[in-house]
Amino acid sequence: MLWFKRAPEATGNKAGGEIVEPTALAVELDGRVFAQKFARFLEILGEEGGIDPFIAALEVKHQLFATVLGREALDGFGLDALETLVETVMPARKRVWPSLEAYGAVPVREAVRNLLYGAQPLGERLALFAQGVPVVSDGTPKGERKVRRALTDLGAEMLHFRAPVQYPLMTRWVWDQAVHAGALREFVKGGDTLEKVPLGSDPGIYEAGRRWLAERMAENGLYRNPEFIVDVFLAHAYADYMRALSSGMGLLNADFGGKGDPLEVVKKLLGIDAARRTDSRVKKVLH
Repeated sequence: MLWFKRAPEATGNKAGGEIVEPTALAVELDGRVFAQKFARFLEILGEEGGIDPFIAALEVKHQLFATVLGREALDGFGLDALETLVETVMPARKRVWPSLEAYGAVPVREAVRNLLYGAQPLGERLALFAQGVPVVSDGTPKGERKVRRALTDLGAEMLHFRAPVQYPLMTRWVWDQAVHAGALREFVKGGDTLEKVPLGSDPGIYEAGRRWLAERMAENGLYRNPEFIVDVFLAHAYADYMRALSSGMGLLNADFGGKGDPLEVVKKLLGIDAARRTDSRVKKVLH
């Protein structure tokens, strides 16, 4: 049964727990586009070993985040634990560590605690996390914006991978209202003809999008681990978008690799690719 059709206590949202309700979308999602992309998705998976390795890797990532970010575990949360998590978040790897390290273990821990367990609405907590860390960058407004955006992605992954049923994945590659781009746009009816897509940035739109995708998958007989399979499918859709955008320019291979493995970009987006550093603790945990 899909997570949103279970009783709240069966999803981990016990009394007093936070439930992300779907927001009514201002645009229509296209079932025909889904069918085309889903068929291609299954075809590639069939050629590359199936979905099971992805589910297994995301389950390990979830267990890592759930262990490190548990309510009681946060009392001992420090920069070593944070570094382990950052290494699994692709957009954060290159940009956020200097800022987090300079901010210090205790302020970062309290920022993470408020993000995960604070009393404010979810969207406000995510924005506060991204805006509250003093940025170490190249000193330009553009450089600061890049770090802030990467902090948003880090916060979104902390929420989702600590509790993947409870929270949708709200990274910018899933949807970024500021630039009207992301994986969700690939399913908007007529999205390729729209200059702007008014999805918004409320957490509920991410939940609405993943519920729609999970329902379409269930109609096609795919019920198992929808909270992870939707992540993989969204990453596949965004990789297709990037591939089309950079066709003939060499940008995709330069930035993400993937020349030989059609699913390498998917793995990078989800942070389950092989770690870059030979001494990475993440490599030892996830691989």
